Amino acid sequence: MFSICTAYIENGKLDETLKAYSESEEKFTKEIGVLFRKFFQCKIQPHIIWSITEWESEKHHNDAAQSIMKIRRDDRFASIGFGPEPYFEIFCNEDEGLKVGNFLESYEYIILIHGLISDKVKDSYVKLRKERIEEYKEKLQWLSVFYNTYNSDEFIIILGFNNEDYFSKIRKINDLYLEEYLFTGLRNTLGMSFLANYNQFICRPIKF
Repeated sequence: MFSICTAYIENGKLDETLKAYSESEEKFTKEIGVLFRKFFQCKIQPHIIWSITEWESEKHHNDAAQSIMKIRRDDRFASIGFGPEPYFEIFCNEDEGLKVGNFLESYEYIILIHGLISDKVKDSYVKLRKERIEEYKEKLQWLSVFYNTYNSDEFIIILGFNNEDYFSKIRKINDLYLEEYLFTGLRNTLGMSFLANYNQFICRPIKF
């Protein structure tokens, strides 16, 4: 099980918050059920921080949220601070059939996509996305596709590349960008997307 979070840091508190993140990381160990954990910082808006954590189970996440983060525990939403700061979190599973490669510490250019599939065309979209990823997977370095455990129409995609130069060389596909071609369902002939919502963030990894 994965938890994927977005934190929006208050102006003037970025360094303080990152320091707090770094100090708390030693608590997120295999002993409490953490299998993988990474942070990514938006390049254009550096106060937006994404994190992805793979847990042994949802219970391990709930226990950690209560004991380490000291925030409210809830069986459905797992942990919600209910504070004034904007905060986004979803529980996800990974679509193993779409996975390409794995995260490497050398990857410096990360693209995060958050989208919602239009329910009316879901079957067509899922089929098209799978076909297009298969078509271009040899050029991809790291791709993970996650879907919301409680609403499979909502997804988060992470693309990782060694650097921006490599990505720029493969990005253009006719009149579309790579991200559009693989993940929106756009077709040049139709001029429409199969998605109800789409947000994209260009990020760099944070190394604590």
